[in-house]
Amino acid sequence: MAGLKIGFFGFGYVASTFACGLERIKAGEIDLTGIPLENKIPQHKVEDIEVVCGFDVDKRKTGKTLSSAIQLYPELKDMKAFEKIKIFKGINLNSTEGMPFEGEGLDYDKSLEECAKEITEEITELDLDCTITITATEPIVDVESVDELEKMIKNDQKDKMTASMFYAYCAFSAAKKRGRGIVHINGIPSKVANCPVFVELAEMSDSVLIGDDISSGQSRMLSDLMEHYKELNRKILSAVGANWGGNMDFFRLQDEKRNESKKVTKTGCAQDILGYDLPSDIKPHGYLEPLGDKKAIFMHFPMKLFNGAEDEIFICGRINDSPAAAGMLVDMVRLGAVALSRGEKGVIPPINSFYCKWFGKQHSKILAYQELMGWLGKK
Repeated sequence: MAGLKIGFFGFGYVASTFACGLERIKAGEIDLTGIPLENKIPQHKVEDIEVVCGFDVDKRKTGKTLSSAIQLYPELKDMKAFEKIKIFKGINLNSTEGMPFEGEGLDYDKSLEECAKEITEEITELDLDCTITITATEPIVDVESVDELEKMIKNDQKDKMTASMFYAYCAFSAAKKRGRGIVHINGIPSKVANCPVFVELAEMSDSVLIGDDISSGQSRMLSDLMEHYKELNRKILSAVGANWGGNMDFFRLQDEKRNESKKVTKTGCAQDILGYDLPSDIKPHGYLEPLGDKKAIFMHFPMKLFNGAEDEIFICGRINDSPAAAGMLVDMVRLGAVALSRGEKGVIPPINSFYCKWFGKQHSKILAYQELMGWLGKK
């Protein structure tokens, strides 16, 4: 099978865990636990994936290889392949404001147009098959047309642009330039796969767009529980979903505007699945450094059942954030490549619905899985 060359926009703990786990699988050190479809995608095995590069704005990483940058995560194993994975300077757009490290970006001394040209050329020269945005959570920004987006870049309107928008534009520009589609995954809670402008750019470049926001833990559990009790005709009265973590994403979510982005992607499933509004508060609630990447979660929802009786469900636990997301990405990369090989382009609902928190009208992950299997089995 042909290899699948991957580049990450944002080379933090998720990307590093992805690269580390992938190389350990190839070395026979670990099995495929945590990858939903394992090697059940006949066109592409897990071992076909190759991480080629990354783009970041952390000065401790940029201009270095992953072998050097991985030292920031001592619990991850340095693998020989990391010596070839270079981390280029990405675009900042104030994304490191308030972060506990020194940031830098191409946009510090270059226009958006110059930055776009440079990143597009890197994607083209490296001939990437897939790009993945997994940067820090950012405020949700919308754009009305391709023309408006291109004017924002041409007029250097950095105050109106977000990193996820910019990276998606670069990925599809590179695909159009080389005349071969690309798979672009937006793994954060920003409006890319849910924005008609980026869907149009994907279709214009014969590319596939997957997003928004990887669904890998608490949100998946909540959606399936909602489906379960809906089928039993029990009325859920309210929903609380809270989590606390100590990684850099939770540090960034102390900014209320960015936290609001998470709330948007997490709360949509309740109304879509149940068919009615209910009082809810479902979002990250705090940063606590000792928790690290293993976040603490709490869920509670009361419900009415037969003869006016009421039940209450409480769930609490500790779940790993980044390894769960990395395992999902292993599938997303390969399924995107399958879609491209079939001549499909734009958004692929069965992929987005199962692997992402936010994509159109949502339904439970149990039902989304059945749709995904039906799509994958098509000849």
